[in-house]
Amino acid sequence: MKILIAGDYVPKCRIAAKIEAGDYSCLEGIKPIIQKADYSIVNFESPVVTREAKPIEKTGPNLRCTDRAMECLAQAGFNCVTLANNHFRDYGQVGVEDTLAACKKYGIDHVGGGVNLAEAQQILYKEVDGQKLAIVNICENEWSIAGTNHGGSTPMNPVQNYYTIQEARHNANYVLVIVHGGIEGYRYPTPRMVDTYRFFVDAGADVVVNHHQHCYSGYEDYKGKYIFYGFGNFCIDRNG
Repeated sequence: MKILIAGDYVPKCRIAAKIEAGDYSCLEGIKPIIQKADYSIVNFESPVVTREAKPIEKTGPNLRCTDRAMECLAQAGFNCVTLANNHFRDYGQVGVEDTLAACKKYGIDHVGGGVNLAEAQQILYKEVDGQKLAIVNICENEWSIAGTNHGGSTPMNPVQNYYTIQEARHNANYVLVIVHGGIEGYRYPTPRMVDTYRFFVDAGADVVVNHHQHCYSGYEDYKGKYIFYGFGNFCIDRNG
């Protein structure tokens, strides 16, 4: 089983201009790598907004894109997007629903986000190379967290996360936990991250992967299982 996991994807600046013009060549050079994997995952950190919507009040930027950003990923060969991140709810319920609709339109699986908390918390099960893979996706509690009556991302709650990982362990051959958290721009995992991610391994995870810091933050072999503390960005253009 070959699983590819990529970090943060935010189509902005020059990349956004190309994508909106129908030019998806920005990912052309890595297509062979993406398509060589049995299953490929990327963090979709910019909600699709195709209808009129207002940004929510929050600290930091409110990101948005059109469904062309999702089509670009589909054409590159990505199979799944993670939606548990601190921007998924930047445009409220409209952005949540439009993103989910774009996933369906382009045939891309999603995990970690939904129209309400119950849907966001669902484990994604996939048959990959004859084995059953369970994917659990959560994020630290910022502005994007889903609620009983509104959409958003799956929150980090180690107690609830423990039971989710245990359920996944019971029903799958392999359990992959993908977390969005940490300190932006900081190249080391915090003591809390180390304790929590090791706990996820103890709970039944085979691999724990983290993104959000926008920089590489190292990895460790813990009891024969790998914990990746920070992948860095996948595709975020910072130049106009």
